[in-house]
Amino acid sequence: MLIREWIGNSQGHAWRLNHHIADLIPFNLHFHPEYELTLTLGAQGQRHIGSDLESFGECDLALVAPNQPHSWQAPARVDGAAIKLQVVLFRLDWLVALAENGMPELRHLCQWLAQIRQGVVFSSACTQMLAPRLAQLHELTGLKRLTALLDILSELEKDPAARFINGELTQLEPDRRLIRAMSYLQEHYLHSVTLDELAQVAACSVTTLKRLFAQQMKSSFSQELARLRIAHASNLLLSTDRGIDWVASQSGYACLSHFYQQFSERQGQTPSAFRRQSRTQQVAKSN
Repeated sequence: MLIREWIGNSQGHAWRLNHHIADLIPFNLHFHPEYELTLTLGAQGQRHIGSDLESFGECDLALVAPNQPHSWQAPARVDGAAIKLQVVLFRLDWLVALAENGMPELRHLCQWLAQIRQGVVFSSACTQMLAPRLAQLHELTGLKRLTALLDILSELEKDPAARFINGELTQLEPDRRLIRAMSYLQEHYLHSVTLDELAQVAACSVTTLKRLFAQQMKSSFSQELARLRIAHASNLLLSTDRGIDWVASQSGYACLSHFYQQFSERQGQTPSAFRRQSRTQQVAKSN
């Protein structure tokens, strides 16, 4: 199920550091208004950011833009070793305030962050350079942790081989009516949900809700519903060996042909071809 994360402050600033040690990474598609910088160590799986789905390896670093649905997913390691994640969540307005009140060195970073649409996947060279510093961030305290974080963020924009995930730029602070509609959609997208139903939840007219989707999401109700369902289906294709008809039914599609059509439109290939190609790429990365 897709949920919305509400992130609190950390050490008096609009940022938070989460350090995780886990046996596996479960699929948990979610979104929040903060940027999210995630370092994954010792895992091999799939990374979902917005409309992008890619396999990742033992050392992976990616940045998610605000309000973009995202999830990592990885099975337990064969050798039983732990998977480590270092997750930094921060708000752009916090960095802008610092830049305008005594730290002008951050202005270029703020400009770079503001133009990110869905997210950024960093190169192996950049990831290997920053991984030790990010992995030790939770061991620092006070001013040392803050200055280390700012130093790490400043290095991100210097990666010439970073891959920017394309997509329409969404408004960083959506209308509250749109938030209510999206939160409801993200809880019920596997079931039959209509635009009229969503408008009632948002306490606005259907026409107004259509306008909010178009203006602030650069999308539509049907496109967002398809995006959520296809992301769910993609995870099932890679994490199970069940048939395509089962995947379709578990992803909210009563009509198999409709599932094939929407999947091919969004992923550029059939569900079977997507499963074969993704697993081939995962095996190649592990060798």
